[in-house]
Amino acid sequence: MPIVVTVLCGGYVSYRYNLLLNETRQMVDHSLEVAGGIDSLMLDLQNLETGQRGYLITGEEDYLQPFQSARQRFATDLASLRQLTADNPSQIASIDRIAALIPTKLDELEKTIRVRREQGFAAAQAIVASDVGKDTMDRIRSEVSAMRTRETELMAARTDSMRDTERMVVLVIAVVIALSLLGRLLGLFLPRWWLRRSRSRRRARGTTA
Repeated sequence: MPIVVTVLCGGYVSYRYNLLLNETRQMVDHSLEVAGGIDSLMLDLQNLETGQRGYLITGEEDYLQPFQSARQRFATDLASLRQLTADNPSQIASIDRIAALIPTKLDELEKTIRVRREQGFAAAQAIVASDVGKDTMDRIRSEVSAMRTRETELMAARTDSMRDTERMVVLVIAVVIALSLLGRLLGLFLPRWWLRRSRSRRRARGTTA
Protein backbone atom coordinates (compact mmCIF):
# COMPACT_ATOMS: atom_id res chain seq x y z
CA MET A 1 0.00 0.00 0.00
CA PRO A 2 2.72 2.62 0.80
CA ILE A 3 4.35 1.88 -2.55
CA VAL A 4 1.07 2.42 -4.35
CA VAL A 5 0.60 5.76 -2.59
CA THR A 6 4.17 6.77 -3.46
CA VAL A 7 3.68 5.88 -7.11
CA LEU A 8 0.38 7.78 -7.23
CA CYS A 9 2.00 10.83 -5.64
CA GLY A 10 4.89 10.60 -8.07
CA GLY A 11 2.46 10.42 -10.96
CA TYR A 12 0.65 13.52 -9.72
CA VAL A 13 3.92 15.44 -9.30
CA SER A 14 4.96 14.40 -12.80
CA TYR A 15 1.60 15.59 -14.15
CA ARG A 16 1.98 18.97 -12.45
CA TYR A 17 5.50 19.41 -13.78
CA ASN A 18 4.31 18.59 -17.28
CA LEU A 19 1.68 21.30 -16.98
CA LEU A 20 4.36 23.73 -15.87
CA LEU A 21 6.57 22.65 -18.77
CA ASN A 22 3.78 23.31 -21.27
CA GLU A 23 3.15 26.74 -19.75
CA THR A 24 6.84 27.60 -19.98
CA ARG A 25 6.99 26.47 -23.61
CA GLN A 26 4.01 28.69 -24.38
CA MET A 27 5.82 31.65 -22.80
CA VAL A 28 8.91 30.94 -24.92
CA ASP A 29 6.72 30.79 -28.04
CA HIS A 30 5.16 34.08 -26.96
CA SER A 31 8.60 35.70 -26.67
CA LEU A 32 9.39 34.50 -30.19
CA GLU A 33 6.14 36.05 -31.43
CA VAL A 34 7.02 39.36 -29.78
CA ALA A 35 10.51 39.26 -31.32
CA GLY A 36 8.91 38.66 -34.72
CA GLY A 37 6.53 41.57 -34.14
CA ILE A 38 9.43 43.88 -33.28
CA ASP A 39 11.24 42.79 -36.45
CA SER A 40 8.12 43.47 -38.55
CA LEU A 41 7.81 46.94 -37.07
CA MET A 42 11.45 47.73 -37.77
CA LEU A 43 11.11 46.39 -41.32
CA ASP A 44 8.20 48.76 -41.88
CA LEU A 45 10.32 51.70 -40.72
CA GLN A 46 13.20 50.64 -42.94
CA ASN A 47 10.89 50.32 -45.94
CA LEU A 48 9.49 53.78 -45.29
CA GLU A 49 12.99 55.22 -45.54
CA THR A 50 13.94 52.99 -48.47
CA GLY A 51 10.97 54.16 -50.51
CA GLN A 52 11.65 57.79 -49.67
CA ARG A 53 15.33 57.61 -50.60
CA GLY A 54 14.63 55.80 -53.84
CA TYR A 55 12.17 58.46 -54.89
CA LEU A 56 14.40 61.35 -53.82
CA ILE A 57 17.28 59.99 -55.90
CA THR A 58 15.35 58.99 -59.02
CA GLY A 59 12.15 61.02 -58.98
CA GLU A 60 10.38 57.88 -60.24
CA GLU A 61 7.01 57.12 -58.60
CA ASP A 62 7.64 53.36 -58.74
CA TYR A 63 10.33 53.77 -56.07
CA LEU A 64 7.65 54.87 -53.60
CA GLN A 65 6.09 51.39 -53.54
CA PRO A 66 7.98 50.23 -50.39
CA PHE A 67 7.01 53.50 -48.68
CA GLN A 68 3.34 53.13 -49.51
CA SER A 69 3.17 49.45 -48.54
CA ALA A 70 4.97 50.03 -45.24
CA ARG A 71 2.73 52.97 -44.38
CA GLN A 72 -0.35 50.80 -44.85
CA ARG A 73 1.05 47.97 -42.71
CA PHE A 74 2.61 50.03 -39.95
CA ALA A 75 -0.53 50.79 -37.92
CA THR A 76 -1.59 47.13 -38.04
CA ASP A 77 1.87 45.85 -37.04
CA LEU A 78 2.09 48.37 -34.19
CA ALA A 79 -1.36 47.38 -32.89
CA SER A 80 -0.44 43.69 -33.11
CA LEU A 81 2.78 44.28 -31.16
CA ARG A 82 0.87 46.27 -28.54
CA GLN A 83 -1.52 43.37 -28.10
CA LEU A 84 1.32 40.84 -27.79
CA THR A 85 3.04 42.90 -25.08
CA ALA A 86 -0.11 43.98 -23.23
CA ASP A 87 1.11 42.20 -20.08
CA ASN A 88 4.49 43.99 -20.07
CA PRO A 89 4.34 47.66 -18.93
CA SER A 90 7.94 48.37 -20.00
CA GLN A 91 7.29 47.18 -23.54
CA ILE A 92 4.02 49.09 -23.74
CA ALA A 93 5.81 52.25 -22.60
CA SER A 94 8.31 51.85 -25.46
CA ILE A 95 5.49 51.26 -27.94
CA ASP A 96 3.77 54.43 -26.73
CA ARG A 97 6.97 56.41 -27.25
CA ILE A 98 7.43 54.93 -30.73
CA ALA A 99 3.81 55.73 -31.59
CA ALA A 100 4.36 59.33 -30.46
CA LEU A 101 7.44 59.67 -32.69
CA ILE A 102 5.92 58.16 -35.81
CA PRO A 103 3.84 61.20 -36.89
CA THR A 104 6.99 63.36 -36.81
CA LYS A 105 8.87 60.81 -38.90
CA LEU A 106 6.02 60.41 -41.40
CA ASP A 107 5.65 64.18 -41.72
CA GLU A 108 9.36 64.49 -42.51
CA LEU A 109 9.25 61.69 -45.09
CA GLU A 110 6.11 62.99 -46.76
CA LYS A 111 7.44 66.52 -46.82
CA THR A 112 10.66 65.50 -48.58
CA ILE A 113 8.68 63.47 -51.11
CA ARG A 114 6.35 66.38 -51.78
CA VAL A 115 9.20 68.89 -52.07
CA ARG A 116 11.09 66.51 -54.41
CA ARG A 117 8.02 66.24 -56.60
CA GLU A 118 7.31 69.99 -56.66
CA GLN A 119 10.71 71.67 -56.28
CA GLY A 120 13.31 69.09 -57.26
CA PHE A 121 16.12 67.12 -55.67
CA ALA A 122 18.16 69.99 -54.19
CA ALA A 123 15.26 71.37 -52.15
CA ALA A 124 14.41 67.90 -50.80
CA GLN A 125 18.05 67.21 -50.02
CA ALA A 126 18.20 70.37 -47.89
CA ILE A 127 15.41 69.02 -45.68
CA VAL A 128 17.16 65.65 -45.31
CA ALA A 129 20.40 67.45 -44.41
CA SER A 130 18.67 69.17 -41.48
CA ASP A 131 18.85 65.82 -39.63
CA VAL A 132 15.32 66.18 -38.25
CA GLY A 133 14.34 62.82 -39.72
CA LYS A 134 17.59 61.18 -38.62
CA ASP A 135 17.20 62.33 -35.02
CA THR A 136 13.64 61.01 -34.90
CA MET A 137 14.67 57.69 -36.43
CA ASP A 138 17.54 57.36 -33.97
CA ARG A 139 15.11 57.75 -31.09
CA ILE A 140 12.79 55.15 -32.60
CA ARG A 141 15.69 52.73 -33.10
CA SER A 142 16.71 53.25 -29.47
CA GLU A 143 13.23 52.24 -28.29
CA VAL A 144 13.18 49.25 -30.63
CA SER A 145 16.60 48.17 -29.37
CA ALA A 146 15.39 48.43 -25.76
CA MET A 147 12.37 46.28 -26.61
CA ARG A 148 14.56 43.65 -28.24
CA THR A 149 16.87 43.57 -25.23
CA ARG A 150 13.99 43.11 -22.80
CA GLU A 151 12.43 40.34 -24.88
CA THR A 152 15.78 38.58 -25.31
CA GLU A 153 16.28 38.61 -21.54
CA LEU A 154 12.75 37.32 -20.99
CA MET A 155 13.21 34.55 -23.54
CA ALA A 156 16.55 33.53 -21.98
CA ALA A 157 14.94 33.34 -18.53
CA ARG A 158 11.98 31.38 -19.87
CA THR A 159 14.23 29.00 -21.78
CA ASP A 160 16.29 28.35 -18.64
CA SER A 161 13.09 27.73 -16.71
CA MET A 162 11.89 25.31 -19.39
CA ARG A 163 15.15 23.37 -19.26
CA ASP A 164 15.03 23.19 -15.45
CA THR A 165 11.44 21.95 -15.63
CA GLU A 166 12.35 19.34 -18.25
CA ARG A 167 15.17 18.05 -16.03
CA MET A 168 12.82 17.89 -13.05
CA VAL A 169 10.20 15.99 -15.05
CA VAL A 170 12.83 13.44 -16.10
CA LEU A 171 13.99 13.12 -12.48
CA VAL A 172 10.45 12.61 -11.17
CA ILE A 173 9.71 9.99 -13.83
CA ALA A 174 12.96 8.20 -12.97
CA VAL A 175 12.09 8.21 -9.25
CA VAL A 176 8.58 6.90 -9.96
CA ILE A 177 9.97 4.09 -12.12
CA ALA A 178 12.56 3.23 -9.45
CA LEU A 179 9.90 3.14 -6.72
CA SER A 180 7.67 1.00 -8.89
CA LEU A 181 10.49 -1.51 -9.50
CA LEU A 182 11.37 -1.48 -5.82
CA GLY A 183 7.74 -2.17 -4.94
CA ARG A 184 7.64 -5.12 -7.30
CA LEU A 185 10.88 -6.54 -5.94
CA LEU A 186 9.67 -6.18 -2.38
CA GLY A 187 6.36 -7.74 -3.33
CA LEU A 188 8.24 -10.67 -4.84
CA PHE A 189 10.91 -11.34 -2.21
CA LEU A 190 9.42 -10.04 1.05
CA PRO A 191 6.71 -12.76 1.33
CA ARG A 192 9.32 -15.46 0.66
CA TRP A 193 11.66 -14.00 3.24
CA TRP A 194 8.83 -13.78 5.78
CA LEU A 195 7.78 -17.37 5.06
CA ARG A 196 11.34 -18.66 5.53
CA ARG A 197 11.68 -16.71 8.76
CA SER A 198 8.38 -18.11 10.08
CA ARG A 199 9.47 -21.65 9.26
CA SER A 200 12.80 -21.11 10.98
CA ARG A 201 11.04 -19.90 14.10
CA ARG A 202 8.71 -22.88 14.12
CA ARG A 203 11.62 -25.27 13.73
CA ALA A 204 13.46 -23.47 16.52
CA ARG A 205 10.46 -23.88 18.84
CA GLY A 206 10.15 -27.57 17.94
CA THR A 207 13.82 -28.20 18.73
CA THR A 208 13.50 -26.40 22.05
CA ALA A 209 10.43 -28.44 22.97
